Amino acid sequence: MQQKDLSIKAKLIAYIVIGVFLVLAASTAVSISTVTAQQRELAYLQSVEMARDYANQFDGDMKANEAIAHTLGKTMEQYNSADREEVNNILKNIMMENPALTGVYVGYEPNAFDGRDSEYVNAPGHDSTGRFVPYWNTIQGSVSVEPLVSYEELDYYQVPKRTEAALVTEPYFYQGIFMVSYDMPIMKDGEFLGVAGVDVSLQYIDDVVSEIRAFETGYAFVTGNTGILVSHPEYKEGIGSKTLYDFGIPEISEAAGNIRKGKGGSVETIDPVTGKEIIMFYEPVRTGNYSFVLVVPKEEMFAGVTTLRNKLIFISAISIGFMAVVSYLIAISITSPIDEIVFNFRQIAKDAVNGKLDTRADTDVQRDFKEIPLGLNEILEAVVAPIRETVRVTNALAQGELETRTKLELKGEFKELGDTLDNFAESLNNIIDDSNSVLTAIQNNDFSCSVQVHGEGDFKILTDGIEETRHSLSAAITEQKKAEKALRDSEKKFRTLFESPNDAIYLHDMEGNFLEVNEIACERMGYTREDFLTMRYMDIDVYYPGRQVLKVIRTLCKSKSNLLETVHMRKDGSTFPVELSSRIIKYESSNAIITIARDISNRKKNEKELEKYAEDLKHSNELKEELESVINHSPVIVFKWKPEMDWPVEFVSSNVTQLGYTVEDFTSNRIKYADIVYPEDSGRVHHQLSKYYHGKSSDVNWEYRIFTKSGDVRWVDERTFINRHTQGNITLQGIILDITERKKAEEALLQTEKIRKKEIHHRVKNNLQVISSLLYLASENFRDPAVIEAFMDSRNRVRSMALIHEELYQSKDIANIDFADYTKNLLEYLSKSYRIDDKDIDLLSNIENVYLGVDTAVPLGMIINELVSNSMKHAFKSGAHGMISVNLSTQDSTLVLQVKDNGVGLPPEIDFRNTESLGLQLVTTLVDQIDGTIELDVNEGTEFIIRFKELR
Repeated sequence: MQQKDLSIKAKLIAYIVIGVFLVLAASTAVSISTVTAQQRELAYLQSVEMARDYANQFDGDMKANEAIAHTLGKTMEQYNSADREEVNNILKNIMMENPALTGVYVGYEPNAFDGRDSEYVNAPGHDSTGRFVPYWNTIQGSVSVEPLVSYEELDYYQVPKRTEAALVTEPYFYQGIFMVSYDMPIMKDGEFLGVAGVDVSLQYIDDVVSEIRAFETGYAFVTGNTGILVSHPEYKEGIGSKTLYDFGIPEISEAAGNIRKGKGGSVETIDPVTGKEIIMFYEPVRTGNYSFVLVVPKEEMFAGVTTLRNKLIFISAISIGFMAVVSYLIAISITSPIDEIVFNFRQIAKDAVNGKLDTRADTDVQRDFKEIPLGLNEILEAVVAPIRETVRVTNALAQGELETRTKLELKGEFKELGDTLDNFAESLNNIIDDSNSVLTAIQNNDFSCSVQVHGEGDFKILTDGIEETRHSLSAAITEQKKAEKALRDSEKKFRTLFESPNDAIYLHDMEGNFLEVNEIACERMGYTREDFLTMRYMDIDVYYPGRQVLKVIRTLCKSKSNLLETVHMRKDGSTFPVELSSRIIKYESSNAIITIARDISNRKKNEKELEKYAEDLKHSNELKEELESVINHSPVIVFKWKPEMDWPVEFVSSNVTQLGYTVEDFTSNRIKYADIVYPEDSGRVHHQLSKYYHGKSSDVNWEYRIFTKSGDVRWVDERTFINRHTQGNITLQGIILDITERKKAEEALLQTEKIRKKEIHHRVKNNLQVISSLLYLASENFRDPAVIEAFMDSRNRVRSMALIHEELYQSKDIANIDFADYTKNLLEYLSKSYRIDDKDIDLLSNIENVYLGVDTAVPLGMIINELVSNSMKHAFKSGAHGMISVNLSTQDSTLVLQVKDNGVGLPPEIDFRNTESLGLQLVTTLVDQIDGTIELDVNEGTEFIIRFKELR
């Protein structure tokens, strides 16, 4: 709505109300802004002051605890009695007098207290070193003492030692208690002697802080210098384990950064615990590098500001309503007289619309408005006379008196109205006379007389219509003559078309009776023209029964496609398919149907063949799609390679994406298959593939590693078919399957088996050592040297077997033993075992780098044990110098063991193969066990030569 459409009353009210509203709104906005800012600042100051008060309170507690540690440290610096019991009593009294403490302690450097640490090993308040490190605490409930732990690693001892300065540790958990330590170095004459300190549980901080409430639901908590939560009333599980950074909120992380720097401040954010909008105030607790944090909901903090703002808005609304009432009363006093005049004018206008032109305005109004009705009456008098004259002339023209003209002397625009009416009458008279002359000529079939007076506007439409009618009638007569000539020409063309040499043409009436057929129809159907003229169309159509065919043909004539397939029957009874095209035409003044019938026998035959081919092709495509779907949803990737360098790919299945590649990566030759083969496997794959190229095998199967597109290494199993064509060409087509998980499982099984075997060898070795120890303990019960020697021999035999299993347990290869290392250890053991102090015997070994299986190594080790033991016991006299050597070498594929000494030699009456000596009997038995031979040479001392092959 535009401003001009509003009433004066509405405008007056609107102007007054809007003006008052703007003034009150501006003043209210200024008041609200000022008061809101003051209230917000007051709330901020109140919250900051609260945070500082609590921070100072906790700072005082921290200073008190720090003072205890400081006093204890200074006391120990001045303490000279070196009485450990007295110091323990001092520490215990401190604990009794300060129940808020969790623990109190001193910790001295080795022998720094009184130089008597060795006398107090594992005494109460001492550890296994004997250092004076008593820790009096109430962790278990009552006051008790225990030694300090981990003082060689933890900060509470090492930092004061390194810096020679007091320390307040970061909060930490000890035996389930969240605490902090205050430590002072104990210095004497510039030398660090130890530390004195107290532990304070932080649980009381959480208890106190959890009770703090700011406004209605605000709360407080305490953090360490690193942001770690020391207390929190709503997030207990985060105490000691979570930091402010863990909330992942930028504003809280910013506050954590300021806390680390020892700064105070505030941030506005969302509380991660309650989800409310809050203002977080934080103030540092100087002692201990803590920070007190006050969390206040923004809504509660500024609740007073909101109430005051609402009151001011309410007062402004009441003022605006009052001014609206005042402005309404002012508007009524101004607009009432105007409304009366407007009502009078509206009544005059209503009478004028209804044709009452004698009504005049009431001049009995207030003096200020009297000129308005007087002027209106003068206007009405000047307008009524011309209107009445115009009405008279118009009525005369309507009654056909076209000679009537205006008689009243008119002025101004009323004169123009009278002249226009006279001109209209003159034009109308001329148009009617001219049009009558043209219509009379048309009635006489004379179309040459045209309209001369056209007129304007609607009269021009009338005269143009008469002229167009004259032209239309003239053109219609001309077209009729042309149509008659065209009909004659059409009949001639129809006859020519009817005798078409390609298709049969039938002309029949609407009831199906043949009226005419062409020569092709007679030849194709076997009837004569005379035969057809006695027949109906239903006689030759065998597809549609009876008169139904006529309905179908009539429908065909109306359709756009105008084609229909049906079956015709020849005179001899044979049938064939035809395609019909029918149209309704005029024939001898009656409707008839002309039908063109085309023989489509060959086309039908071709269509059947195409349908069969299409069905086969569809089935083939379905099979192909099913196979592709199976392949693309399976872990098997299908490849077809060219037998060229680097194996370019001709085809790859879509599921190659499981390796990160696309089909286009390979088919575009951006990547060749050789590019993804792991370098260490590439040579082996090339060699094997080349071997299969030149061989007769057509199936290839091997395992190797490839790279995925992301660079991961995967094991694959390739199964490829080599197709050798008769022309000599070779194509490679096959599949690869990711077997990485299987390889990992196999490797895990091998590792498990290896560990299991090592564990078995370890347990066997331990059991053999237990047996050896039992034999030693049993020998202690006898005094007979022969019995003791028998026990010793048995013990050495067991030890030789235990060494085998120890070698296997410690070896990376648990199937084979480094026999050179084993022999060296065995000889060292035998040398220590016999401890022949009255003989000077050198033990030498020369063992090739030979690795033997356990089935060979165990009996061979026992053979060496028996032969060397015999030499050490019997080959040398007391005080004699001798040498025993053990050699193992390879001759061809045979292993040769030589055990030789340069002693007195074996007595000639002893046959080592048939002797009562248990040791030699054992040697011959063990040689047979390893399928070996044994020889004895006594020319220079005693030498046993054993030849064997490793058992497999």
